[in-house]
Amino acid sequence: MSKDSNKKKKNVSLSAKKARLGWVFVSPFVIGFFVFYLVVIVESIQYSFMDIKTLPEGGFTMSFAGWANYEYMTRTVTYFLDGMWGTVRDMLYSLPILLLFSLFVAMVLNQNMKGRALFRAIFFVPVILTTGIIAKSDAVNNVMNTFSTMDTGSMTSAAEEMSSAFSVKGLMFYIEDMFTFAPWLLEFIETAATNVYAVISQSGVQILIFLAGLQSISPSLYEAAKMEGCSSWESFWKITLPMISPMILVNIIYSIVDCFTRYDNSVMNAIQSMITATDYGYASAAAWIYFCVIALLVLIILGIASRFVFYQGKER
Repeated sequence: MSKDSNKKKKNVSLSAKKARLGWVFVSPFVIGFFVFYLVVIVESIQYSFMDIKTLPEGGFTMSFAGWANYEYMTRTVTYFLDGMWGTVRDMLYSLPILLLFSLFVAMVLNQNMKGRALFRAIFFVPVILTTGIIAKSDAVNNVMNTFSTMDTGSMTSAAEEMSSAFSVKGLMFYIEDMFTFAPWLLEFIETAATNVYAVISQSGVQILIFLAGLQSISPSLYEAAKMEGCSSWESFWKITLPMISPMILVNIIYSIVDCFTRYDNSVMNAIQSMITATDYGYASAAAWIYFCVIALLVLIILGIASRFVFYQGKER
């Protein structure tokens, strides 16, 4: 009995040490949050309930407006809500594809092969190349280089040729003529095909997270399963998938937040345009509406997905 109690005490003390170590790693973010962000967040909440007007001589005046800014953003500004629900729809389409692609690539890169480190770097390069400034400058340069050599008469025909060559909708018309699919399935295929480049360019971080999870699995588990006669498919479902389920949850949350905060997001651009136009009250209200939608979506998915997450050494 004493041995069992001592063993439990050791396990508890080890868990407590790990918990304290976790707080040590989190503490820089917590301290930075309170030092740099807390005041800004409080002021943003305050601005969202204010009618802010800029003065010609500089500065601005504020008067309490209640929920007027929120009502204006949800009832009057239709493009804001349309953009927000469009972002939610695109996220729901791209999230499963992004996770499956990242997991597949991570499992391939986890194999013992030559040049593995090089291939890992190659898949992470698009994450760097698609950062805001580089992606925007690259897109502008490509367009300018394409049309700088054309005269005005040929620009229209060139644009039409480029549109027909790279249009996913044009391809979907051919598929629709050849096969019979439900409208929702055609829409899903079209959205998925449109987001292929986005999925590939945004999967670098997810691949690295999955790689970290795969490499944390002890090879002895696979050896024991093989000795028991388990196939590779059974080992994947009964060993690999449960062991990396915490990483799947992390990637789900990361991918959702990344989808809603990308530089080319229409809602983010709309909020930025309000700030540029000095509509600080509307911009703050829109930002908090957007934040609440993201937080609610993350909490719902977190509550559902966390039920299927396996944590090694934790009793369920």
